[in-house]
Parts: sequence; C-alpha cells; structure tokens
Amino acid sequence: MRRHKGEGNGYIYWRKITKNGKDYPQAYYHWQEKGRKRTKYIPKHLLGDIQQAEAAKRPVKEILLILGISVDPSNLSGDTENNPSQNNPSKTEISPSNNSPSNLLGDTGNSPTQNNPSKTEISPSNNSPSNLLGDTENSPSKMRRHKGEGSGNIYWRVITKNGKDYPQAYYHFEIWTQGDRLIKSSKYIPKRLLQRVQKLEEQKTPVREILQVLGLSI
Repeated sequence: MRRHKGEGNGYIYWRKITKNGKDYPQAYYHWQEKGRKRTKYIPKHLLGDIQQAEAAKRPVKEILLILGISVDPSNLSGDTENNPSQNNPSKTEISPSNNSPSNLLGDTGNSPTQNNPSKTEISPSNNSPSNLLGDTENSPSKMRRHKGEGSGNIYWRVITKNGKDYPQAYYHFEIWTQGDRLIKSSKYIPKRLLQRVQKLEEQKTPVREILQVLGLSI
C-alpha cells in the first residue's frame, strides 16, 4: 500500500539506546522534507496512534501533526521505496535484522488474509535511515541477533472490510541454509500477543523463541 502522489514519504523505525548498561528501544518517525531527510522521536503515549496512521498510509502531514509538527504539503516529496542510508553505516535501525539464520527449519502457517484480494502488505521498517536532519538524538549502534538465531521482523498489512481499513500485524521470517533461502513466510500476530512479540523483537530475541510464542515449534 502506497501513499498518493504528493502525500509525502515517511515511515517508523526503531533505535536502541543504552543507559546504565541497559538497552532501551525507541521509536522514531522518518520523513523527507524539501529533499532532506528528517526524523522525530515518537513518545510512547503517541506510538499506537502513529502506528495505526502509518499502517493506513495516512498522508505524512497528518502523522506529523500528531507529533506536533506543521509542514507545508508541497515540501513533502520522495519515493517510499528509496533507501536513504546506503552510504552511511553509522546510523541504522533496529528492525528488521539482516542476519541470515543457519539452522532454522520448518514453515509457518498461512496468514488469515492470504487469499483476500483487498489485503495490502505494509513493511514499515524496510528502509534504513541515515544522515537524518532535524531534532534527532544521538543514534545508537544497531542491535542484531547472533549468527544462527534467525532473521525476522514485524510488518503490517491493511485489510478492507465493508469499506473500512483494518491494520493487522504479522511476523515475517526467512529460513536459510548455506547461503540459500529455503522459506520466506509469515504468521499472523493476534492482538493479545502483539505487545509481547513487539517487545521480544525489539530485544532481538532468537526467532525460534518468538515463533514459539506464536504457537510454532521449529
């Protein structure tokens, strides 16, 4: 699902900061304004609203208003598929991990909306922000899983029922063996498990453990 032309380019991503020896994940909203990359910290009390608005691909202007930022829509531009961080490894996001698992076997069940033509896949964290301008804090190092712990991330789909859009969370993971990807699959995340899975993913818990929470034994 993409925004309409002129509605801007933005997405949510995660950073890890370390204080007193403890890691704390923080959410940020990244967008392009006048051709420059900007970012804004998302307070916890606004995170749910921002996630829902981003999942529905609301215009970037509306999302920024939730964050207390007013912009001229004519200054918002760019392609949401572009990767703004190819040349800067110093500022990276937490999700998703790019590591390839070595020994994960098995497959997940099909998602409940697999055959629904109205579903739209939204992957809010496939781009890596860098060179961010604006009111950013210092960027922490990227958190990664250890080799062999798997590759996975949370992403969103929007399904349309009776003219209304409903965002749904899924857990995506890939299975690799000796450099070859065997399986690329996903599992629907029930609402009652969403916060738990989000926390585990932010902590980069091994994929096997996250799938067990979702009822999958691999």
